[in-house]
Amino acid sequence: MRHPVAWWARALEHQEHRDARAPGRTWDLRLVPAALGAWLTGLLAVRLPPERAAAGGVLYLAALVLGTVLVLAAARVLRRGRSHPGRSGAPGAWRAVPWSAVALSALAVTAVLLSSTAARHETTHGPLGEALAAGGTLAVTAEVAEPPRRWAAPAPGTAHEDRTGVVLELRLERVTHRGRGGPVDVTATVFADGPGWAALVPGRRITAVLTAGPPAPGPPVLRAAAPPADLPAKEPRPREQVRERFVLATAGLGPDAAGLLPGMTFGERAGIGPELEQAMRDTGLTHLTAVSGANCALVTALAGHAALSLGAGRRTCLAAGLGALAAFVLLVGPDPSVLRAAVMGGLAALSLLTGRTAVSLATLSGAVIALVVVRPALAAEYGFVLSVLATAGIVVSGRPFTRRLGTRVPDVLAVAVAIPATAQLWCAPVLVLLQPAVPVYALPANVLAAPLVPVVTVCGLAGLLLLNLPDGTGAAAAVLPLGVGAVGARLVAGTARALAGAPGALAPWPEGLPGVLLMTLASAAALLTVHALDVRHRRPAPSAGTLREGPAPAPVPEEHWRVQARRRRNRRTAAAAAVLLAVVLLAVRAAVDAHRPPPAWEAVLCDVGQGDAVLLRTAPGRAVLVDTGPDPHALAQCLRRSGVEHLDLVVLSHAHADHTGGLPALARHGRIGEVWYATAAAAPPDELTHALPGTPARRPSPGETRTLGGLRLTVLAPEPTAPGRWSDPSSSDENNASLVLRAELTGADGGTTSWLLAGDLEEEGARALVRTAGPLVDVDVLKVSHHGARNGGTGIIDAADPRLAVVSVGRGNDYGHPHPSILAHLERSGVPLLRTDEHGGVALVRREQRLLAVPLR
Repeated sequence: MRHPVAWWARALEHQEHRDARAPGRTWDLRLVPAALGAWLTGLLAVRLPPERAAAGGVLYLAALVLGTVLVLAAARVLRRGRSHPGRSGAPGAWRAVPWSAVALSALAVTAVLLSSTAARHETTHGPLGEALAAGGTLAVTAEVAEPPRRWAAPAPGTAHEDRTGVVLELRLERVTHRGRGGPVDVTATVFADGPGWAALVPGRRITAVLTAGPPAPGPPVLRAAAPPADLPAKEPRPREQVRERFVLATAGLGPDAAGLLPGMTFGERAGIGPELEQAMRDTGLTHLTAVSGANCALVTALAGHAALSLGAGRRTCLAAGLGALAAFVLLVGPDPSVLRAAVMGGLAALSLLTGRTAVSLATLSGAVIALVVVRPALAAEYGFVLSVLATAGIVVSGRPFTRRLGTRVPDVLAVAVAIPATAQLWCAPVLVLLQPAVPVYALPANVLAAPLVPVVTVCGLAGLLLLNLPDGTGAAAAVLPLGVGAVGARLVAGTARALAGAPGALAPWPEGLPGVLLMTLASAAALLTVHALDVRHRRPAPSAGTLREGPAPAPVPEEHWRVQARRRRNRRTAAAAAVLLAVVLLAVRAAVDAHRPPPAWEAVLCDVGQGDAVLLRTAPGRAVLVDTGPDPHALAQCLRRSGVEHLDLVVLSHAHADHTGGLPALARHGRIGEVWYATAAAAPPDELTHALPGTPARRPSPGETRTLGGLRLTVLAPEPTAPGRWSDPSSSDENNASLVLRAELTGADGGTTSWLLAGDLEEEGARALVRTAGPLVDVDVLKVSHHGARNGGTGIIDAADPRLAVVSVGRGNDYGHPHPSILAHLERSGVPLLRTDEHGGVALVRREQRLLAVPLR
């Protein structure tokens, strides 16, 4: 086997002694103005009325012509003194305007305006148009297109979250307004409140009553006026069946593989836990689960090479690749990055079939024009914008960056570093608009993950094909590729967690427009530096010189060159050793974290994102679980890391998804003794009925106690009159119906730690609790109610007088939790605070009458 240092040195010697590579014909700017015009017009058409969007398109065309004339005129004026002093520059400049590019831009702008007008027609006419124009109420039949996302809006004069709920995308099928009904095919954004809306999943068909707000440009925005009602589900389409079969096959490979393997294969991200999702966001790896051009190119290349190995010709190979690409797009769905990559692949194939050379920038511009004309709303989608910017960056700056790095490192490493670096620099201004922070370790994370991505994707695709062979004949054979892909997915997850947990993983950045402008300047400066260095290096060296008299200089001794070569080898050896050491340290850390035994904890605050989940120890390997959080994978991970094998009791404080959504993990976990629950509704939570059928479940009464090992639980609230008080309880009603527990944990040393767990109790419910429970509220540890929301109030904090407060909250949540007023009150009271968004999962260990917080990882 060749020594790594010798391989490194030989690769660099080959690169040092060759000329700069030909850049290739990738820059063809003729379609770029038309693509920019189409994108700008589509963006205006989504945000503004039609007449203003048309005016914006006309202004763009005028600016394009005027800017071109001014640039050409200025260039001619600068040359006039040297060549033709008496000739005017303006008429010549006018004749030199590339009118073909202007004509293409005008055509693209007009096409986008016509397409947006046609798309707007369905939302301005018929029952839906009448309801949107009059702001009335309408009954709809719809299919859930996107999962619900939480939202919060501040009440007037306050800083945060008086109004909360969920927002989701519905694909409207039929609309009825004032007795008139008709079929439609429109995707609407719906803001809603209540557990019925929060529990919806994509693909579910419902009927609902919605209200329309004031008319506004863009897709319709509606508000829910009543809870939704289920409709019989349609027969699963082949696409859903294929995806579901793959997800079920990966469910037993561990939470990381079950989340990442479907995501890296065909973009199914529902199984990724919030903790892993945040770690990937903090390290710039979220693009791995968004199917893009790399996946599409891989599918096309594999199908084309398979046809080539069977002896097919060029046309047949291209047809096979395009057919596989079309099937892959149907499987993934209309994701913006997939559409962009598919159209680019189709245009490139057509260029090859017609004997033309496919030019990357022209192909990208053609794809942008085609997609925005067909679907103008894409111009406003961040996924589409980021996909186009990343592709443009790789086309324009990828080769110069690779050439510069290629003088120092081998080609393989140069490409692995240059591609993510250029994509990151081009996308950075948009990324800081989404998250005002800079992922410091995004580049090393992408370099380390790069070799794993094709392995995981190819193994996932192989497993996908085998799982869908007739009569299930390939299910057994799919175990091997899925197992290999699972190992790669776990390594990607370990890389994300290790670098996300490193010091300074996220550097703060200014918010809003100043942050965007600052990042644009910084990225532009870096890119211009790279291009300037590349141009300077590739510029031919001057051949002229001066003739010196006298004897020629003595030849340089061979030993000098040997010393120089030895120094270069030493430097490269040190660089290779540093890279290898970093990889080994990451692998060792991942292995240690995976095999580290859980601490002898009293309680565990699970990191389940924006939700609650607390484990209270009853015996070795046994615990009581209070709430489950919103994500089954995150809860399963917490149970595994804590070493919990049996749950003596599961407590559901109330029927909101951020406290009951993790129940499916318990169905797989098994070994559950009993379930306690509370809700303002008459029936138990639907999630409990579906996830744990047959498990004993009941509502406990105030004053009831339960002793389990070293744990004693006392129920403090709610009153028994709460169930069924509201036929359709509001969010506040459900919060104030939370099951409130006082927990007392007795350790091996005889010391006792008391807890107060009050679910999402709001200020009104907290006042009632303090009146009825009295001194029982005074505890050592307070789980701050409602994730530290302002409407939880500070009275319960004063009554509890805790030594420690804990808040279970999602990182970067949209609610503003925990609220600054709650944080300030805890600080004034001298109460230390543990937060899952900052500290992750935490185990509380009792040592010498003190509580120590130990990171669960």
